[in-house]
Amino acid sequence: MQFYHYRVLLTGDPDTKQVVVEIPALGIAEYGQDVLQAIAHLSEMLRFHLDCLQEEGKPIPQDQSTEEGLYLRVRSPAYAA
Repeated sequence: MQFYHYRVLLTGDPDTKQVVVEIPALGIAEYGQDVLQAIAHLSEMLRFHLDCLQEEGKPIPQDQSTEEGLYLRVRSPAYAA
């Protein structure tokens, strides 16, 4: 079983007052009313994104970031080789 780690960037949207979370290594982002909700949404999107890559036969990118910060850790798709 393989795990992937992705660095998460947090920002706030001054217009909507929502928290925006982004995984730069994958080019995906989500938002929520607070940090926990935004991270939950991003976690779901991350799993979906990785599943889609796997179904399309595309490689799953690794995040090479070594900076301190917030990271999401996700297990590889169940049917991944």
